[in-house]
Amino acid sequence: MERLLERFEGELGDPQGKGLFALATTFAEIQKHLTRHFAKEEGVFYPALAAELGAADAEISKLLDDHTQVRETSSAMEALLNQASPGTDLPISQRAELSSLGWALWNLIHHHIEEEEQGLLAFADRKLDAGSQTRLAARMTD
Repeated sequence: MERLLERFEGELGDPQGKGLFALATTFAEIQKHLTRHFAKEEGVFYPALAAELGAADAEISKLLDDHTQVRETSSAMEALLNQASPGTDLPISQRAELSSLGWALWNLIHHHIEEEEQGLLAFADRKLDAGSQTRLAARMTD
């Protein structure tokens, strides 16, 4: 995901012509990754932690709110990208809106990753024994 976000970051600087096509392609890859990732978190990881550890509902609720914000921002960006013809130049107002949405999405994803790594994942590492971690990891990769 980090490489995708780095590429996305670079492409946000030139969202027109070939740059618009590249941005749309990278955005689609990010969406594909996030769809799978969020499904695993919401369907496996968060429920498992809540069941095994009684993990704080507030922490899981916050991460689920992050998912909602990412989805809403992604939908707005997708709608704007769908209005544009690939390989064309956008009016400055659309370029500005696309850039603004792109940076908002980039920030939301980075913030979510940081919260997971420093919050719930760190909590799981401290609280779950090695066997439980292995079983949970296997369920996440199924």
